[in-house]
Amino acid sequence: MKKSYNISILFVLIAGLCGCQSQPEYCTVKGTVKGLKNGTRLELQDEHNHFKVIASTRVKDGAYEFHPYASAPTHVYLYSKDGEQLKDFLLEPGTIIADVDATDEKDYVTFATGTPSNDLLHKINQLEMNGDPDAAKTIRDEVTNAKETGILALYLADDHGVPASQGLVVLDRLSADLASKPYVAEFREALTYRAKTEPAPEGSESPNYFIDMEFPDIDGDLISLSSVVNNPANRYILLDFWATWCSPCRESIPKLQALYKEYHDKGLEIYSVSEDVNERNWKNFLPESGMTWVNVRDVNPGRNDKGMWKEYALHGIPAYLVIDGETGAIIFRDRTKDIATVITALFQ
Repeated sequence: MKKSYNISILFVLIAGLCGCQSQPEYCTVKGTVKGLKNGTRLELQDEHNHFKVIASTRVKDGAYEFHPYASAPTHVYLYSKDGEQLKDFLLEPGTIIADVDATDEKDYVTFATGTPSNDLLHKINQLEMNGDPDAAKTIRDEVTNAKETGILALYLADDHGVPASQGLVVLDRLSADLASKPYVAEFREALTYRAKTEPAPEGSESPNYFIDMEFPDIDGDLISLSSVVNNPANRYILLDFWATWCSPCRESIPKLQALYKEYHDKGLEIYSVSEDVNERNWKNFLPESGMTWVNVRDVNPGRNDKGMWKEYALHGIPAYLVIDGETGAIIFRDRTKDIATVITALFQ
């Protein structure tokens, strides 16, 4: 019997649109900190305002607290002074609890709690971590498909592998006030780009093909994606966007190593594109990483209005695409933690 998750979606969505939006106020963000020294600077960056720093504070006695100004709900990232991503969550009215354990790379994906939207994201994450992805997907779909949509639906449409076509439908249903926000127009543009770099919708007469790129490897030699795709030895190409500063990216490396060892001789090649701004960090990391496949560095890395980040409509990393070596068609795209299952199925 299918489990029923009767949640008050309408309440969550309305809560995300009210309070901060109609009557600007200060929200509280706080939590305990493990693995960072007292005095370490922490920053909140607003994704919907081009990652502008909207609040900063310092670790004190193993804890921290922000009181950021919020004129409307938004999606924020919590960073340490050295650029390490610690958390991401939705900034909305109320007291948001985001405990940090910098010694545990898996802590990043546990999200925050304390407000309706964040509690729901935390619930989704817990279901996924506890081996119940179907239940998590049910909740995501309920929010994404709800008649009333707000910042939570916007976040889920963008961050959980929802097809771009479905994400565009969400944008068309937003309230007039939320739809007028500049970041919604930017998101629409990104979804339009993303629609070109994900598997073509079922019934489409033509597939979507990879967009070529050519970047230097650790020795400075230029290697194009097309040269890898066109190599007859490669049946499938895993296009991997990552960076040394990205904890989830580093965490995924052993999985990629195992896949490469198992399937490289059967026709798998990996083309990893580093989004490191600091070239030295990338070059110092690679020799000890065990990443023995094709590695290049984006010469125009990170979030910007041009280059591969825009062409492939990257929302975050790691990001994976799978390309059919015979046709050049994109057959998979996601930020999935379970890329091993996808690759294994192709070689069965």
